[in-house]
Amino acid sequence: MKLLLTINSGTLASRIFELESGFLTIGRGDNCSVRFDPAMERIASKQHAFIEAKADGYYLTDNDSTNGTILNGERIQKSKLNSGDSVQFGKNGVTATVTIQQAAPQFQAPEQFREAQIQQFNQIAQHQPDNFQNSMSNIGLGSMPAVIVAPEPSKTKLYIGVGVTIFAIIFMCLIVGLLMFASVGIVPAIIATVVAFTPALIYLFPLIWLDRYDPEPVWLLALAFAWGGLVAVIVSFIVNTVIGAVTYQLTQSPEAATFVGAVISAPVFEEASKGIGLLVLLIFFRRYFDDVLDGIVFAGVIALGFATVENVLYYGRAVGGGGLGGLTILFFMRGILSPFAHVTFTSMTGIGCGIARESHNTLVRIIMPVIGYCGAVALHAFWNGMAVVGGLELFLVGYLVLEIPFFLIFAGFSFYIMWRQNKILKEMLAIDIARGLIPKEHGERAVSAFKSSGWLIGGLFSGKFLPRSRYLRAIGKLGLSYWHIQRATAAQGQTGSFQQNPILREEVLKWRDKV
Repeated sequence: MKLLLTINSGTLASRIFELESGFLTIGRGDNCSVRFDPAMERIASKQHAFIEAKADGYYLTDNDSTNGTILNGERIQKSKLNSGDSVQFGKNGVTATVTIQQAAPQFQAPEQFREAQIQQFNQIAQHQPDNFQNSMSNIGLGSMPAVIVAPEPSKTKLYIGVGVTIFAIIFMCLIVGLLMFASVGIVPAIIATVVAFTPALIYLFPLIWLDRYDPEPVWLLALAFAWGGLVAVIVSFIVNTVIGAVTYQLTQSPEAATFVGAVISAPVFEEASKGIGLLVLLIFFRRYFDDVLDGIVFAGVIALGFATVENVLYYGRAVGGGGLGGLTILFFMRGILSPFAHVTFTSMTGIGCGIARESHNTLVRIIMPVIGYCGAVALHAFWNGMAVVGGLELFLVGYLVLEIPFFLIFAGFSFYIMWRQNKILKEMLAIDIARGLIPKEHGERAVSAFKSSGWLIGGLFSGKFLPRSRYLRAIGKLGLSYWHIQRATAAQGQTGSFQQNPILREEVLKWRDKV
């Protein structure tokens, strides 16, 4: 059985859209299978309606559109379609005619039907569709979600990877600890560690809040923090020390060595070591790295890890040189006035990596992380240069006149990107909410900071925190997977979201009844 939807008026007049399984989405939105002209046909809503194939026929559902969906002269919410039906999308809107071609009845057992859908999805995954209509109407969004059946993978490589990672972290912790003890002494290092790490936990909350619509796994954020606090710190400490020593030997000038180390070496190599961590996440953890917002969040966590361990060194020297008074002054300067300085620097690289992640243009993918890194180096060099060249007076003037306004602009940009992700999820999840895969109240919680936070906090007392957390993450990932499919299809590019999409729908179904 096949449904043919013939458009009778508007910019799509005479176009015929076919549906055998899954559904057709209709409206002005970019992800609609039947997409009306967004400028000329504004009577239709962005996500106006959809037609879904079920076992007993085809059903037309209005998706809470502004001007309604009219079937044979009557406004409907949901109705079964028959051949010859006339549909109008909003009063005085585009009209269409329904034709249903009957096929010879064939009985298919549930197991055979499921296997057929699995085979259909695997074919789509291997030969990606030419347009978003096919990708959205044929990847198993019909009455039974598609799944990929594969043998249970061996966990040997996983255990080896976890073991190597733990060993590497412990080894680097020992190296960093020895560097700190050798530089400032045991007692100052212990005091400085407490003073540096305690507020770092507070500094992480704004980044976690920014990422609330699509929260990243705690273990991945911990690895990002460890990269900044261990790998980047070790590399930067060694390189900066060597360059400072070489400069002093060549010039016999402490001022020259300080300038080269702070204004040239530190920005270049510290931002490079942190940026490499972002590239590792972008390449090897791509399934978690979705967009510009993730670039800002991952960059911020890496930078906080770096700044926290770096502060241990600075605070330790302050304790050794000036006692608690010196520590208090330095803590005010670094921990109160500028706790997000490194976050702002490295976020430039993160934004570049995020743009590269969203793009399907090879040149953009290559050049944007480089441009972001150059921006990070420039900001870092300017920040250090204010203190080295002009002393405390110039630093305070530059801080008030330049750094605070720039940070506010950066914060505003971050809020805009967060709002953009919220808008993407609302649009991408509209159909799944309308057809009941995601209950409406759950969808509203998933894209609301206050509702989702309150729901998670309530889960702490009801014992449902874990399933609710997993459920919200699966909803966010599902919405973004639709978005990646849409962008890849428009650019005729590749995306792993074709394979991930049915897995994420299974994840949503898995946790939906446990929350």
